[in-house]
Amino acid sequence: MKRTDGMNLSHRELSVKGNGKRAIRLRTNNLPEHLISWQMVNIRLKFKLLFIKKAMAEKVFIVGGTGHIGELVVKYLLDKGVSVTLYTRSPAKVEQQFPQAAIVQGDYDDLSPLEEGITGHTRLFLLVADLQNMPRIKGAIAKKAYAAGVQQIVDVSSLAVTLDWRSTFLGNTHRLSEEAILSVPNRGTYVALRPTMFLTNHLWMMQSVKESNTLHHTVDADEPEGWISNNDIAELAAIVLQEPIEKHGDAAYEMTGCAVTPAQRVAVLSKATGRDITYTKITLKEKYEFLTKTMHIPHRMAIDLLTLFKGMSTVSPALEILLGREPESFEQWVERNKSAFQ
Repeated sequence: MKRTDGMNLSHRELSVKGNGKRAIRLRTNNLPEHLISWQMVNIRLKFKLLFIKKAMAEKVFIVGGTGHIGELVVKYLLDKGVSVTLYTRSPAKVEQQFPQAAIVQGDYDDLSPLEEGITGHTRLFLLVADLQNMPRIKGAIAKKAYAAGVQQIVDVSSLAVTLDWRSTFLGNTHRLSEEAILSVPNRGTYVALRPTMFLTNHLWMMQSVKESNTLHHTVDADEPEGWISNNDIAELAAIVLQEPIEKHGDAAYEMTGCAVTPAQRVAVLSKATGRDITYTKITLKEKYEFLTKTMHIPHRMAIDLLTLFKGMSTVSPALEILLGREPESFEQWVERNKSAFQ
């Protein structure tokens, strides 16, 4: 080989990168091309085995692994060969759904099974749906997890945390929950995922759509609203739970994946169902009565849902980078869940 400065080289140099680490320079001493190729293959296999070994050493404890988001997190991790343990009240359901996962039976009233079962795990995925007791539950779980040696907690919080202090029940509950985790002494890292309105909310909106081919809501037909797919939330959680802990540190990731208007939503739903679905704007009082009387949602949460996230429709710019792809659109989400709208 010749260098550009005219000096002869008696060797070749190859650069190999391993899992995002710095490049390693290898001298091949004018080996024949086929031997160089085999050397490169062996090096890449070694790096791959090291990565697999590291993934196998990770153990992720899952709290909230049976809902729309949690079950996808479990699936993503298991597909990557990560060791997973689910904390659940219903072991039979989990055993049937995820036979390859370990199970710890328990609830939020007595966390002693969690305290014993989480020992030896390196990370924790945390999703709690009990809004009334969420700060207490998350704080208690985080304290036991960090004390047991967990190095990272990935928690599903809410974009409502960013709203004015105590202006919403949902925002205040999630803010107190984040603060409870952050205040644990000598803790590991804490990553908060802050999603906006779930696209899965459309599943309970579909009652009126099926009965009257009408979507009811309180905003103007051309007013954009921010939404996020459960698939995006789960995939980002799984990514963070596998990447180097120091990369994400105490990050808080806002998650608005798409912005669509009611007019755009009914157009997508019409195309997916083959029916002519229209949009009707209703009053805040009408929506409140639907939420409380039909959906049996508690008063404080129903009040929040009347105007929560109004005006917050900007797609999170970092989301595409974090996911390694564009966030899921409303049309993609509907297509994936088409059977629910028939």
